[in-house]
Amino acid sequence: MLWLSNATVLFCSLVFLSGCTTVSLNAGFPEVGALVEERSGLQVFWNNGTDLDKQAAEKLGWLLENKLTVDDAAQIALLNNRELQAIYSELGVAQADLVQAGLLSNPIFDASIKWPMPGGGRPDLELAAVMNFLDIFYLPLRRRVATARFEEAKTRVGGLVLDFALRVRTAFYGHQANEQMLELRQTIVQALTGSFDVARRLHEAGNITDLDFARERALLEAGKLALRSVEVAVRQSREDLNLLMGLWGKQTEWQTDQRLPEIPQQPIQTEDIEHVALNRSVDLLHARQRLVSAGEQLGLNKATALIAESHLGALGERTDGAWEVGPVLEFPIPLFDQGQARTGRAAAELRRAQQEYYSLAVKIRATARALRDRVQGTRDRALYYRDILLPLHERIVHETQLHYNAMQLGPIQLLRAREQQIETGAAYVEALRDYWLARTELAQLLSGRLVVGNGARAVAAGGALTAARTQARNPESH
Repeated sequence: MLWLSNATVLFCSLVFLSGCTTVSLNAGFPEVGALVEERSGLQVFWNNGTDLDKQAAEKLGWLLENKLTVDDAAQIALLNNRELQAIYSELGVAQADLVQAGLLSNPIFDASIKWPMPGGGRPDLELAAVMNFLDIFYLPLRRRVATARFEEAKTRVGGLVLDFALRVRTAFYGHQANEQMLELRQTIVQALTGSFDVARRLHEAGNITDLDFARERALLEAGKLALRSVEVAVRQSREDLNLLMGLWGKQTEWQTDQRLPEIPQQPIQTEDIEHVALNRSVDLLHARQRLVSAGEQLGLNKATALIAESHLGALGERTDGAWEVGPVLEFPIPLFDQGQARTGRAAAELRRAQQEYYSLAVKIRATARALRDRVQGTRDRALYYRDILLPLHERIVHETQLHYNAMQLGPIQLLRAREQQIETGAAYVEALRDYWLARTELAQLLSGRLVVGNGARAVAAGGALTAARTQARNPESH
């Protein structure tokens, strides 16, 4: 009976070791926080009922007391947004899977009672306890698969946090552009109102025709409509930011500078941009980890192809009052299912992961070049407005003022020159917004995250303002 004694000792040891295994739902979060902070300069926070919750709330209140910058808005979102808190829970799920992969299957107890038929008599009793002993050999392979997937989950969550920070930055610059555009639209309406008042007096005096007077009114009404569109855009972009930052109640009373930053003197460094983007890519890191996971899964499937489980235990049977005890072994006979499908599937998953990895590298290179050109193009366009067109319209207004003082031009011409100057300023705001959106996406790529859409968000963000400006300039088209 020595084998029974040794089996009992081994079973008790396994039970003890399994009972000591716990699930840490915060596992992997420090690594994610380090990755995000190193690449974006922002701190992440997981609201899980600790003393750190109070510190995060204090920092949130301090940030809201001052005028927000784009970095402040992103930091508030990472501290306070509940959508991110839900994303962090993916780490807990992956950690639980890792712990589960390190646990042995529960033993199976079986009992049966047999009554002699017919006539009855003392029943026969059969007891058995078995467990899948192959788990002991397959457990390291399962843990390697789960560990690879846990590392994959960490890179995936880190990438999602960086994506979220980009959403906040894009929304912030869009809101600043809307606020600056609102100020310009208000100025345009004031100028158009003055021009219309002058036109009304001239019309009453019979100095302009009904057609010219109607045109002046159409310009004014189109300007009011454009102003209303921008007012709605400001409120909408503000609520979008409130949603991203997770703010409500009095917290939504935050303020910004209401103006986009000017273009920096030094352009963003784009030397060897493809190499930098590839080396810092979190997407490639995640794709590489998927490769590792697929390879580990293929190894596990190959090892378990023929015999995935086999039960070993003890069987006791009582017949005619006497007990008979002995070992029992159960295993499947691989006649029909020899694991070909599972192994083939894992091999296909590995090949797909390899091709996706190479495809992603090509996409990162192409996106890096496209964003580099887009940033340079939007920078040149904004600088052209600032250095050429705006000074030119300022000179036109000055010369028109001189001609007006000399009674060579009327007040309508002077007001029209000022209106065109303001319209050029509105176009400059849009060009400046496009530059900051492009620069933000390039910085996101260089921090390690591929920008989906390659600028499509910037075009969508400015669509409403562009339509409003076009409407104001072409009232006769309606």
